[in-house]
Amino acid sequence: MTESDLDCEVLVVGAGPVGLATALSLKVQGVDVRIVDDMPARHATPRASAIHARTLELLAPFGVADRIAAYAQPIRQALFFDAQGREVYRRHLRAVDSQYPAQQNLQQWHAEWIIAEQLLARGVNVEASTRFTGLSQDSGRVVANLETEAGASTLRCAYLVGADGARSTVRKSCGTNMVGKDYDDRWIGGELEIEHAGVMTDVHALFATDRFAFSLPLDGGVMFFATLRDDEYPDARPGPADPDHVMALYRASFGAHPHLAAQVRGVAWTGHFKMHSCCVPDFRIGRVFLAGDSAHLVSAAGGYGMNGGIQDGINLAWRLAAHLRLNAGASILDGYDVDRQEMFAQINAMSDSTHRMMVAHDTAELAKPELRTPEFMAAADSAVGEVGLAYSRDRMWRDEAETGTLRAGMRVPPTADFASGEGASRSWASLYDGFNWTVVIAVPDRKALRTSYIRQVDLAALVWLNGRVRLVVAAGDAFAWNAPRPTLYMVRPDGYVALRCDAGPGELPDVSHLTSWLIDNFAGSLAAGEP
Repeated sequence: MTESDLDCEVLVVGAGPVGLATALSLKVQGVDVRIVDDMPARHATPRASAIHARTLELLAPFGVADRIAAYAQPIRQALFFDAQGREVYRRHLRAVDSQYPAQQNLQQWHAEWIIAEQLLARGVNVEASTRFTGLSQDSGRVVANLETEAGASTLRCAYLVGADGARSTVRKSCGTNMVGKDYDDRWIGGELEIEHAGVMTDVHALFATDRFAFSLPLDGGVMFFATLRDDEYPDARPGPADPDHVMALYRASFGAHPHLAAQVRGVAWTGHFKMHSCCVPDFRIGRVFLAGDSAHLVSAAGGYGMNGGIQDGINLAWRLAAHLRLNAGASILDGYDVDRQEMFAQINAMSDSTHRMMVAHDTAELAKPELRTPEFMAAADSAVGEVGLAYSRDRMWRDEAETGTLRAGMRVPPTADFASGEGASRSWASLYDGFNWTVVIAVPDRKALRTSYIRQVDLAALVWLNGRVRLVVAAGDAFAWNAPRPTLYMVRPDGYVALRCDAGPGELPDVSHLTSWLIDNFAGSLAAGEP
């Protein structure tokens, strides 16, 4: 199968935030991508709303993160109230080790609009009113069946990404299902337009006697959710709710306490829904990949669903680009499932813990003194922003260093200093571009490096990565996060350390460790018969 036999290299099915971010990341990395969606126009309902710091870090190189952050409402504190409306716990969200706040709120449609605009600016338009109906695949391609007003057609691609939501047709076409559980509780919610003079930055959570309710700030309104008793709307099914029912629940919860109630001007969106905790057995089925709600569902507690899906897409995009452009073997694609299964386990554990606390209708847990310690607050903020999550299982990880805090599988903090020792400080956020692999040589003094050594490192990386590599020397004060041993790092395009090796003081890391790692990961497709 040659490139001329294909209509595109990658087809993305679904133009929600996950599909759009995946397509944008692929395009930026030079992959020929198309994206289809069955909707005739972009929806205008809020759906997900939380935007986490780690998600914005990953989107930053693509020209959308700062625009999203500019439109979003910052979350500065969460206030918890008992059934009498008394405040029982207050948690301030402080700055995390990121250039973005731990969590902000923005309606999903608004984030989609911003990403879609950037994708269009790069020459990729969403092919709307295009319904995916099925697929077939072999060792060389995927054939997607599509339907438009003009009739049925097929599209041939090297790989296909299913980002078409919880009812994914792509997932069903692959014959796979999610495994997990449904939560017993039923929820009702809506986007409420309220009378409010200023910008709201607080989350309110109410542990009423017979329900849990919470509200999240939006521009000009709030997202309101509440659990339902068994006798309330027992015949309701997931889907739109009666606005009068939403208002009745709002009045029965926050409305019962004057200091918590708001004057509601209108109800822009409503829904009945249940929450789930489940995941597909494998994110990769041959040449088809699943991402976002097509692959996993978690409780809405913590807002990890959309964020996890966008991070799925960016993880997959650099892997596909490495395979299609850098001779990386198929194992780099297998690593997508390994990485994302591990990440799902982490975010699912956090959302499940929060969910169980919410539906218990019990404030006793919030009275524990350890929840008020600075250490707990810092850890909680890090979890909300997803900045402390790391990987460990992919075969790509190699850690051969004895000291230093930045290990293989860890995210490089955006504030980490990468100055050369001769000029001003230079943060990772100013270097990260979402495209290149980055080799970092960290030494206590720039004088420790001879040109011959730098050339060895540079040539090894350039040859195997087809020039998609940057070489950075971090010295002087920047060496503090790595001391006391000189260390060599390889950082993936998504900002996670893939390789780390070091040497004794006064020595330099052996370049053969870098070469060995590069051969292991980027010589695979040179073997005969590699798909």
